[in-house]
Amino acid sequence: MKKIEFEKSERFKIYNWFKNFSNSTYGVNMKMDVTQLINHTKKYNESFFIDFLFIVLKGLNSIDEMRMRLYNNTPVIYDDISPSFTVMTELGTFDTCRFKNNKNFKEFYNTAKNCIQEVKKQKHIKRNGYNPNDSYDDYYITCLPWISFEQFTHAIPDDKHSQCVPRICWGKYEEKNGKYEVMLNITVSHIFVDGYPLSQAFIKIQELLYNADEILK
Repeated sequence: MKKIEFEKSERFKIYNWFKNFSNSTYGVNMKMDVTQLINHTKKYNESFFIDFLFIVLKGLNSIDEMRMRLYNNTPVIYDDISPSFTVMTELGTFDTCRFKNNKNFKEFYNTAKNCIQEVKKQKHIKRNGYNPNDSYDDYYITCLPWISFEQFTHAIPDDKHSQCVPRICWGKYEEKNGKYEVMLNITVSHIFVDGYPLSQAFIKIQELLYNADEILK
């Protein structure tokens, strides 16, 4: 990671303005066309969740603002951000999978699959907070595969550092007239992310989804 020299930026006033908010977050929900991804997962017998996770991370990491965080109250940008996502255990509770991001799809897939299987079998919740290193170089990701939704809001803590971590959620995909769609929610902090870079993240993710076979190999 490296420090962002916001004092020299045209956006410094905006950064300071939203940093003073008790809750600086806002979210957008957008339907994503996952038809090509569904076709890919059926063809190769892969997990929709893991494949979609890989594409979402790739899209988010392509946008600078999505990799910006507060570290010890200092604005920084990371080269790459890793996933942190919830998994339902056999006890009916949930815990978190977290691993270092891997741009190689096959390696990413196997790591995610193993992590999910390990957490599912847990008899006790092992999570000890969401930020063990206080670095916040994660995306907080969850999924509601049982329902489709139109709106979604996240529980947001008072901590400014945590607020700057984008929160991601998607629901159950639905088929309509041969086309598959899923609602994707991205919630961000206005300290770093304005409407334009958030829009670019959605656009990039959709572009990757249209090219699922090329991306997931």
